Amino acid sequence: MVECKDCKYFKRFPGGSTWKRKTGCYHPDHMEQKQSDEFLREQEIPGNHEKINLRGDCSTFEARPAKLSLLRRIAELMRA
Repeated sequence: MVECKDCKYFKRFPGGSTWKRKTGCYHPDHMEQKQSDEFLREQEIPGNHEKINLRGDCSTFEARPAKLSLLRRIAELMRA
């Protein structure tokens, strides 16, 4: 049993417009509308994560990478 919130392709956006879904599955195979150009990313429509993972057995599930500790993130910022 997998949950969408634990997948690296799931993104949740607060608010948004009523006619365009922003929260959903951003896996390239599940997107309803995708854009190749970076400046058109606002027009993308993700797949409906509730329908894709209806039974909890999503075939394209990939776990999110572990979040770095605070000290590790500060060290990465200092190196850059």
